[in-house]
Amino acid sequence: MKRILEELNERIGALGSMVVSSDGLLVAAVVSQETQLDRLAAMGAAILSDVRRALSRAGMQDFAQCEVAAERGKVILVQAGKTYLLVMVGPRMQVGPGSVEIRSAARLVDRAGGLDAA
Repeated sequence: MKRILEELNERIGALGSMVVSSDGLLVAAVVSQETQLDRLAAMGAAILSDVRRALSRAGMQDFAQCEVAAERGKVILVQAGKTYLLVMVGPRMQVGPGSVEIRSAARLVDRAGGLDAA
């Protein structure tokens, strides 16, 4: 699974990526050493929970992808089977061209078994 993340980071120039369970447990990560993995995984789970709740209230289908922009970059969350893929990119990256690569990596994570393939 780490190889999937390494290749994704390289292809789109991501700052890091990780696979996380919907309850915030880290499955796999390829990020810089200074990244606080547990905090980032918990933040992703909280965002995912809020987005799912809002979608449900709006009568929309379940979560597929979400982008959260911050001053110094973006976090992209993509459903990957029973897990989700969290990708960190810089503020100037245009997600559009990279989203195909991110969704492709999410499918690979799902096929790899997500929680079973850490």
